[in-house]
Amino acid sequence: MDIIDALMQAGFTRHESVLYVTLCREGELTGYEASKLTGIPRSNAYLGLAGLCDKGGAYKISSETAQYGAVPVNELVENLKRRFSQTIKVIEEIPKVNIPKDTFVTINGTEQIVNKMKNLINEAQYRIYISIARNQLELVLKELISAKERGLKVVLITSDCTGMEGFTCYRSQKKPGSVRLITDSSNVLTGHLSEFDATGLFSMNKNMVDVIKDSLTNEIKLINIENNQN
Repeated sequence: MDIIDALMQAGFTRHESVLYVTLCREGELTGYEASKLTGIPRSNAYLGLAGLCDKGGAYKISSETAQYGAVPVNELVENLKRRFSQTIKVIEEIPKVNIPKDTFVTINGTEQIVNKMKNLINEAQYRIYISIARNQLELVLKELISAKERGLKVVLITSDCTGMEGFTCYRSQKKPGSVRLITDSSNVLTGHLSEFDATGLFSMNKNMVDVIKDSLTNEIKLINIENNQN
């Protein structure tokens, strides 16, 4: 994610984002100057600057020729934090979604799958089992460490146990992609992580939880047998 994308995620349009970065770099500018520097058509530049002012990213200087300046980055960040904090508080008041336990929920996209994994790990209260390639384990390692520090039992099945002190870790060859996660013996997520066409399936269905749990248990048994033979 670059600076323009980050500003757009924060609620600015692309033109507003480009104009904000330009004002930060160049200092105070007229609409004409901003248009010339950015390549944005003059009418759109004026609209973008007005929108930037309305959203707290710039200020208009009263002078013979109207100029615009960027609100300092640290002030903009604090303003955004306050705005998003208020927004989040309102969203938190929305009634909770009750997902029937027999429902199977399809999750598309690596970011969405990883976010669901992080949420399941953060909400776990007793134990976590996860089977995943080591390089992709890094995507949720921070959350797993936090769970371990909260006193949860965390069992990893991954391709490299180096640096995994404090976890119960079983080493097994894992190709990047496949992931299986169970939390508290009641939530299961299984799927495939990839740059394209990543798909996951989440459920609290007892039969599915039991199937994946048995699969992980059998995988651990095979790992132990191989280790004993070696």
